[in-house]
Amino acid sequence: MFERLGEIYTNKEVYLTDLDHDEVPALFWWFPNQDDFNPPPPADETSIEKMERISSTIKQSRTEITEIMYSGINAEDKIIRAMEIKQEADILLKLFKECEADPECKKGEAAELFSKCKSGIADYTTNVKTMDPLKFANDMKNESEFTNGLQVQLIPWIDNAEKITTDPLEKPTSFEHAQQVEKNCVAFAKDVRKANKMLAKVDELVKALVNNKTTAEQQIEEQRTRFKKIASIAATRVESMRDLLIRWQEVNTSAEKDGMDFQPLTMFLKCYAVYFQ
Repeated sequence: MFERLGEIYTNKEVYLTDLDHDEVPALFWWFPNQDDFNPPPPADETSIEKMERISSTIKQSRTEITEIMYSGINAEDKIIRAMEIKQEADILLKLFKECEADPECKKGEAAELFSKCKSGIADYTTNVKTMDPLKFANDMKNESEFTNGLQVQLIPWIDNAEKITTDPLEKPTSFEHAQQVEKNCVAFAKDVRKANKMLAKVDELVKALVNNKTTAEQQIEEQRTRFKKIASIAATRVESMRDLLIRWQEVNTSAEKDGMDFQPLTMFLKCYAVYFQ
């Protein structure tokens, strides 16, 4: 082992204080902080010391459980910390059973400490069970789906749709051309209906959020306002183009039957002027 340590030092495989980070592999830049290291309990730990350790850990964990359940920390941290506490609870329960099997714990001053420890670990076990990692995982899933639905799908679609509705419709130069413009308007309106379902789904996800719910509601309301304007324009364009096609068809029919009646032509020209100012 010591030969290997010598090789590590000689080959500069570890971080040395007089070397720059560029001179050593990045893997060796990090070392555990001494404060993060909890030494194992002594091998000759007495039952009283075990019960004191149980009581101390319960008191510390109770605060952490409250923070996990009611603070605004993200769901991923909740899952990690909850799993750590559950693992710790199993260790404490095993430790308490060792104390329970020791007759000395039920004599004199130790008996009072044992009684407090027993009631404390019962409450602690109940509190630990309130932390459900599956619920936290579901919260994380909802948050991820909301962010993806809003930022990756809905907002980019609205940004692009606003450009489409801002640009004026192409002025048709023939009846066939007008039919194609109407088809394009219908296709866009169908796309709007799909986006409306997307908006409704993201809106439902807001209700399931645990953190930053008010901010999320404000974000979705802003996008809903933008969407309503787009949907209104899309619907109006479909109605306008269908009306124009009807007027245009009446002009064509009039030209074939009675040599162009002025009334259909006048109505067509008025509609065309309104729709394509």
